Amino acid sequence: MTYLDYLNDFHRWLESGTLPGSSQLMYFKLLNVFNRAGWPEYVRVDNLRMMVMIGAESKQAVIRARDKLVESGFVEFQKGKKGSPSRYYLGKGSHNVTENATESVTVSATENVTENVTHNKTEKKIKNPPQVETGFGDDLQSAFEAWLAYKTEKRQSYQPTGLQCLVTEIRNNAQHYGEAAVAKLIRECMASNWRGIIFDRLKQGGGQAFSEQPMRKFDPVTGEWR
Repeated sequence: MTYLDYLNDFHRWLESGTLPGSSQLMYFKLLNVFNRAGWPEYVRVDNLRMMVMIGAESKQAVIRARDKLVESGFVEFQKGKKGSPSRYYLGKGSHNVTENATESVTVSATENVTENVTHNKTEKKIKNPPQVETGFGDDLQSAFEAWLAYKTEKRQSYQPTGLQCLVTEIRNNAQHYGEAAVAKLIRECMASNWRGIIFDRLKQGGGQAFSEQPMRKFDPVTGEWR
């Protein structure tokens, strides 16, 4: 067990068990001694030193705090003698708390991870882009469909009203600047990973500067592009 394991074990036990504050402080101080000593089998601490460590006013206070800690199973104690301080061992009776908690956490974590992965996989299923009649030429239609797929992949799919507004906006700009210019703009916006189509760039680009292909006009009478 690591330093953190001992601390977590102790705090879990305290959620349902009780110990005097002096006993809790003694345990924390002993863990620090074990840690600084490199986690030996036991450490030697005399009563006078322990009094200073936990701020006790008498040896009897140290003994009472130690006895409660021994009863809880967190430490084991071997009384010393003159010239040989008492030995403190870290108890093993409390380890089941950590093992049981670890098993419970592992099972719960596994279940939650499995549930979350399944849920995420379901969420990640991407719907096909919506289909809509536009009357665009082949190149502009290709760019338009690519844009819808691009937005779907970004989980920003259009709703019917927004989609119809987009078609109208593309059609109006294509009438003014030409289909080739609009198609090129759409592809540039995707390549730049933008959230929307920046139609103002058509004004800056001068329309036909985007392409040397002839401009196609939309005939509102026939409903066709010429």
